[in-house]
Amino acid sequence: MERRIVCAAMRDRKTGVVVASVRHWDEICNMYFKGDEEKIMAFDDEQGFLDNRYNFLTREEAWHIALAANQIIRRVGGDEAKGGRLYSENLY
Repeated sequence: MERRIVCAAMRDRKTGVVVASVRHWDEICNMYFKGDEEKIMAFDDEQGFLDNRYNFLTREEAWHIALAANQIIRRVGGDEAKGGRLYSENLY
């Protein structure tokens, strides 16, 4: 099975908790926090993506997977920084 990017995700650098959503900090993601300001402030987020093997990938790692799978349908400012950084806007 070809490796593909399936959704945006954020990982808490301290706890390793991963929150998956359509876009970073969208309504789905915010449902995880349920308006709890303390929980939001404590979440040290690293933005990235999940692949079809349930792996969390950094923006840089995800860029290479999406590029190889021909998933990049549009270019956005900054996506070529550091050899490639994936943004959800690149995918849809």
